[in-house]
Amino acid sequence: MTQFESDLAQGMNINGANSSKGFYNLVVSIRDMKLYQIGMKPHRFWKITDVKNYFGVKGNKVAVLSQLVALKDKHFPR
Repeated sequence: MTQFESDLAQGMNINGANSSKGFYNLVVSIRDMKLYQIGMKPHRFWKITDVKNYFGVKGNKVAVLSQLVALKDKHFPR
């Protein structure tokens, strides 16, 4: 079980709305990966390895982004 899967059950309050820690980390990581794909690091200490370990994904920056989007579609369909 990855840290992402265990964080899906942890609730948190975002601007008065209930959410989960895993969902928040997923959408922020998708944003960060999009920045990383165009050549920007989201912040000074950001590492793609941390994203890979947290979500349990593998590959280069393009593959990781597509896997994160697939996780979002799987766990949170529209």
